[in-house]
Amino acid sequence: MTATADRFGPGRSREELRLAQVASGLLLLLDAHRLTGRLPLEVQVQASRLRHAVKLAIHTEPAHRPRLAPPPPPAAVGADPAAAALRAWIAAQPWTQPGPQGWVYLLCFRDPTTGQHAPLHGNGVRGQYAGHYWGWTDDLIRRITREHRNPRWRGAGRLVQVALEAGLTFELAWLEYPATRGRERRLKNQGSAYRRCPLCRGTGGPLDPVAAVAAVAAVQGAPLPHPRPAGRR
Repeated sequence: MTATADRFGPGRSREELRLAQVASGLLLLLDAHRLTGRLPLEVQVQASRLRHAVKLAIHTEPAHRPRLAPPPPPAAVGADPAAAALRAWIAAQPWTQPGPQGWVYLLCFRDPTTGQHAPLHGNGVRGQYAGHYWGWTDDLIRRITREHRNPRWRGAGRLVQVALEAGLTFELAWLEYPATRGRERRLKNQGSAYRRCPLCRGTGGPLDPVAAVAAVAAVQGAPLPHPRPAGRR
């Protein structure tokens, strides 16, 4: 008997198998709604670990113990209040919102000499004042390196070029993937980008877009979806 099977001692096997059944039902629900690949990266990792643990728990069950009934199909799960609550929670998450999936990112304007945070101050009484820039893109590397850092860029995100013309620079401070344009709008509407900026709060350093894309591809085990043609965010 394996070490894993030894854990199913008297008085514990049915509780542990019941836990495995519930976890299996959760994974089945995520797969049925095709949501697993749209989960945030850290949740995808944990879901993969949970799936592996469920397989171990089921495969190492002692043969002489009766197995519990398999989890009900997705149609039957709908009658379970817990399943209904789970679906409601999933529907409210940013990674399930309609629209193309991409990156939400936060840029932090900095003083190139001191490296400190330096908000953009516009001209005139009602001049622009901005310390950060929220954006969304389906091609993070192109957006940051070829557009935002290009002084001659005249497309969307003109505020960044205005900051560069004013003598400022910027760093990529925060990322979320996968996310939609709706998620970007919600974050903008919350205000106070300072609260989410690790650079301003001293809780993290600048991010490298190339490394971020490579990390996501490594977790997913496949290249990211091909972005749309240049000129669109």
